[in-house]
Amino acid sequence: MADKELRRLKRRELLQMLLMECEEAERLEQESGRLREQLDALQEQMATIMESYERLKKKLDVKDERLNQKDEKIAMLKNEVEEWKSRAMPETAGHRLAAGAGRIIPITHGRISVRR
Repeated sequence: MADKELRRLKRRELLQMLLMECEEAERLEQESGRLREQLDALQEQMATIMESYERLKKKLDVKDERLNQKDEKIAMLKNEVEEWKSRAMPETAGHRLAAGAGRIIPITHGRISVRR
């Protein structure tokens, strides 16, 4: 309101306006208090969530480290298996022996007929 309009108002009207403003200020103060309480509760929840997050993160880091160690061990064992295979099945002239090499082939007595 402009100053001129305020000066024209009667005392009773001014008091009513002042009372309304005080009531509004009180209502806003109560709402502010209620919102502060909600904010505090949310901050407590957030702190609890962050603690849980940190614990889970540490557990996951430990599990990741274990998985990495197991992956390294698997790779090492695969290399060892390949080495053993290469030792057990020697290569001839750059080519591996035919499939079935290393198997025991039974020897039969007597004549073997060969079909052509």
